[in-house]
Amino acid sequence: KTIVQIHKSGFCMRVLIVEDQPELRQLLRRQVEALGFSADEATNRQDGLAMLFGDSEIAVVILDLGLPPKADDYEEGLIFLKAVQEKNSLAKIIVLTGQSSPVVTMRAIEQGAFDYLEKPVDRQALHYALQRAMLFRDTHASLREDARVSVHIVADAATELNTKALRDEPMKKLIMSLLEKNNFNISATARELNMSREHLYYYLKKYKIQRPKKDGV
Repeated sequence: KTIVQIHKSGFCMRVLIVEDQPELRQLLRRQVEALGFSADEATNRQDGLAMLFGDSEIAVVILDLGLPPKADDYEEGLIFLKAVQEKNSLAKIIVLTGQSSPVVTMRAIEQGAFDYLEKPVDRQALHYALQRAMLFRDTHASLREDARVSVHIVADAATELNTKALRDEPMKKLIMSLLEKNNFNISATARELNMSREHLYYYLKKYKIQRPKKDGV
């Protein structure tokens, strides 16, 4: 029997799935609902944004970056992210990416994505991402509610929270996954991220990432 997760204000925790492929969209919906969340669906950027901006109870969006009319590239997804940032929405965006698109994943994080999941989506990873997104969505909402100042100042504070605290974990996760895949080869990892070795070394220092020591060393 599914236990529906209820927000402290009394409404069911809502997740919007923006995905144009019916099979994947339905699979994600089943997984989301099995984890106790309520799910809504959209198949393109315009409908997804209209649903999100028209319903304040949507707390998290699971967004496929490749949407029609150009499902083979990622511009629609990135435009979606930009629109959410400009509206200063409380919703947290979890993007779906392919294993062969680290540069796109990095661009999505830079555009304000809260987290990312690689396809095919692992249920445990989905559960963790949703729980973390809900937690930070509530933190973001409390920041706005508790601050007795103008909307613009509160928005600035929320943006500061997002850009500094929330972006680090998905970026670190992305870099770590590529380093492990490339056996900690810096040049190969930098090429996949389309950045210089010096830029990658900056991230390694920032996130305190070190090559694992070999046994006996």
